[in-house]
Amino acid sequence: MHGTLERIQVDATPAVNGPLRVYFVFSALVVTALTTDLATHVAAMAAFALLSVHAVGRAYVRLLRYPLSFLLSSLLLIAITLPGEPVAEFWVLTVSARGIDVAAATGVRAVASLSVLSFLVLTTTAPQLVAALDGLRLPAPIVELLLLVYRGIQVLIEQSARLTTAARLRGGFTSRRSLFRTTKLIGASLLVSSIDRAEAVGTAMEARNYAGEMPVPGYESDGHAVVGAVFCLLVAARWLT
Repeated sequence: MHGTLERIQVDATPAVNGPLRVYFVFSALVVTALTTDLATHVAAMAAFALLSVHAVGRAYVRLLRYPLSFLLSSLLLIAITLPGEPVAEFWVLTVSARGIDVAAATGVRAVASLSVLSFLVLTTTAPQLVAALDGLRLPAPIVELLLLVYRGIQVLIEQSARLTTAARLRGGFTSRRSLFRTTKLIGASLLVSSIDRAEAVGTAMEARNYAGEMPVPGYESDGHAVVGAVFCLLVAARWLT
């Protein structure tokens, strides 16, 4: 998935290009994450899903499949742990009305935020991200941290795809019990491998005499009309509902 994701980024045909794309995604993510308005979340989800599908096709669905599998288990935990008026009972577990409401609101916001970030991940290479962050005149340590986090997301996607495929081929999702057990094992494996990979990256950077500054290429921005249309949609969804 790692090499495939890089190829997807290179071959993508996004409607917004250059540093503008990074600023566009960050601004939309702030709006989506901070608001509690359902219509705004739905509008952001729809707009960025269309932009991602236009840019990379089915790769958008493949990318969302992995974080959504972990999100669903978290939402289920919210639904059965929050106290409130019981709606359904399964053995010793009780699902409350408040738990369902909170899980639904959290799920919609999370999926909308994932849709926004997916557009960035699927269409923006590491050099493009560095160029955009450099244009903001951010301190070098912040640019370095953001770049490593961004790169780490790509590595985790690769690891998650490989582990999930291996678990499925070995029958790890054939029953409800095996589903929870396999998900737990995959999560633990991702945590350990991410720590090992971070140490390896640090060693490789030191071996190459990395001095804390990334090379910055130049890119032209276009797609201002699309950016304006999406933000108009978000504002309309917020104030017309």
